[in-house]
Formats: sequence, structure tokens, C-alpha cells
Amino acid sequence: MTPEEARLFFPYNEADDVADLYNERLFEHKQFFLSKTPIRRVFESRLDKVTKMGDAYHVITGQKASSGEEKSEEITRFPDHLLTAFTQWEQLKGRSKQRIMQSQSASALCHHVRFYLRITDEYRLKWYTDQEIDIEISQLSKDEDPMDVLRAIRAFEQDGGVNFEDILKMNTNSFLLKEMKRLSLLVKNYGNGGSI
Repeated sequence: MTPEEARLFFPYNEADDVADLYNERLFEHKQFFLSKTPIRRVFESRLDKVTKMGDAYHVITGQKASSGEEKSEEITRFPDHLLTAFTQWEQLKGRSKQRIMQSQSASALCHHVRFYLRITDEYRLKWYTDQEIDIEISQLSKDEDPMDVLRAIRAFEQDGGVNFEDILKMNTNSFLLKEMKRLSLLVKNYGNGGSI
């Protein structure tokens, strides 16, 4: 990347403190990733911008980009047991969001967001069905409150439900049926096309 190209991806004025500007922009990107429901194409488009911003910053400042600062995490497969999978998802999601917020560089931020996308894809695939669910959902890209999901799972278990497949078999918990339909549509329309 030439210095001229760098200014396109990281515009600044001569009076600006470039390091402060970088941190401000990094914070704005973090806020985006933390506040939006993960939609792979949308997040990947933003990741591309973050990568270019980071590369441009390093060209402008003459600093070397740190490579390999983040070690890869293993993706744990989510179990078929609904409550266990949900609990595991909430823990991994919380840890991912914490790491995104603590990222100090564009490369670290991209690394943590990619992991977040991978666990999101994996979790949504557990809910996936291509069976038609005749129920209305209000918003596709708005996540349900985790406490509401937990309450629905507990009520489901009291009725004898255990695994993801029981949601369709029993066909009694409209909240979980809506969540299954919503997450299935996200996989079908915006997912990565298969398992990780």
C-alpha cells in the first residue's frame, strides 16, 4: 500500500494526532461489532474496512504491523442438549464480546470478530431446520433477550423437551419455534453455507 492509498483508507489532517484518531476509529468499529446481530456478509464487509484501516495506519506511521499476536481458539461443537448448548453459547458469546472490546489493534479486532462469527454460525446451525414452521416472526436480525430464551427453554424442559429436535417434535413452545425459524432463516439467507 502506497502512502497515497493509505490516506484513502485512513484519512487525517496534519493537525490530527494519528494514534488518537486510530484508537477512536478502532473504538467505533468495536461498537459496531458489539451492537449488531452478526450477519456474516455485513460483518465481513466491515472487517475488510478494519483491515485496510489497520494497514493504512501502519504505512502512515511507519510502524510494523504485529503478526500472529492472537492465537487461534478451538471451536467447541455445541451439543444437541438445548439448555447445555444455550449456556455454552452465552458463555462463548460473552467471552468473544469481551475480547472484541479489549482489542488494541485492527488485526486483534479482526481475529476476535472472526471467531465470534464462527461460533455464531456453529450455534445457529444447531437450530437449523429446513422444515416449514408456520409461525410469524417479527424481526429476523434482532436477537431475543437471553433471559427470555432461558425461560422458554426451562418451560420446554418441564414439558419433557430436551434436544433441539424435540422443539419440532413437540410443537408446543411457540417462543422456541419462533427462535428456530428465525435462526434457520439467518442460516439459509446469511450463513456461511455449512458447518465449520
